[in-house]
Formats: sequence, structure tokens, C-alpha cells
Amino acid sequence: MNKKMLIAIIGSVTILTIGGVLFTQISKNHQANQLIIDKCFENFEKDGTVVIKKDGFWSPVICERG
Repeated sequence: MNKKMLIAIIGSVTILTIGGVLFTQISKNHQANQLIIDKCFENFEKDGTVVIKKDGFWSPVICERG
């Protein structure tokens, strides 16, 4: 194997590893946010309103009653 091929293989493995880790983290965040939203609407009263807020991409959702 020449040097360029080795660099290409290492780079590809690195990109795939980072992508897999990010995908796993996004999936975990989605599941956690879904639980928060479900609990928020379970306790929802018919007279009030619920506002779901999210500060950023990695932040959890916030359930506020209006």
C-alpha cells in the first residue's frame, strides 16, 4: 500500500466513526426529547396551552404551560 491509500483509508474510517457517534447522540437526544414531550402532554389540561421550546440543536426541549 502506498502512503496516499493509507491516508484515504484512515480518513474514511475517521469520518465514518464520527458520523456514527453523531448519529447515536442525535438518536439519544430525540428519544429523551420525545419522553419529555409525551410527559408534558399527559399532564395537559384542556383549559391551558402548552409551549414546547428548544434553545439549540443539542439542547433538550422545555415544556411550558401557558
